[in-house]
Amino acid sequence: MTDRELIRRLRAGDGEALNRIADKYYDDIYRFCLYLTADATESCDITQEVFLRFMKYMHSYTHGNLKGYLLIIARNLCRDYFSRKERDEYMRMSNPPAMREDGAPAEGGSENSEMEQAELRHLLHGILSRLPEEQREVIILRFGEELKFKEIAKVLGCSQSTAKSRCRLAIERLRKEMKEDEQ
Repeated sequence: MTDRELIRRLRAGDGEALNRIADKYYDDIYRFCLYLTADATESCDITQEVFLRFMKYMHSYTHGNLKGYLLIIARNLCRDYFSRKERDEYMRMSNPPAMREDGAPAEGGSENSEMEQAELRHLLHGILSRLPEEQREVIILRFGEELKFKEIAKVLGCSQSTAKSRCRLAIERLRKEMKEDEQ
């Protein structure tokens, strides 16, 4: 069944149509969120929120590319996530946790857990983390989601030539950094 038919059925009140859309695109949206956030739990939550938002605003959907539209929602929600995370980090730094006399966290926080999370984030992001956000998004959409530059441009809200340029710059930067790492 085509996306257009699924949308028509969904607007007519067929709840099964949303299940089919979610089945079709859930993995792609989740993987995109995971690339951006490097947090499996948050990515799952954001992916679910994507489909909730889609349901809420489906009557205003006019795009021809459903996957692209869902990726736009996901991208915006990931940006919201980073804004909240940055704000929370600022608040945490403004109010540092209480420390015991020996310098350990008073509330029994686990430094090992934080280190494990940092290592996992490093592994997941790998070399992509070295790229600016705009370039990283293009690489993820192009090679991770296998979108065409026309679709990437629509998702990112830029021109097709800008998307191509960002991809080219990202590849050049990655090559340069890999050469530097080898030396």
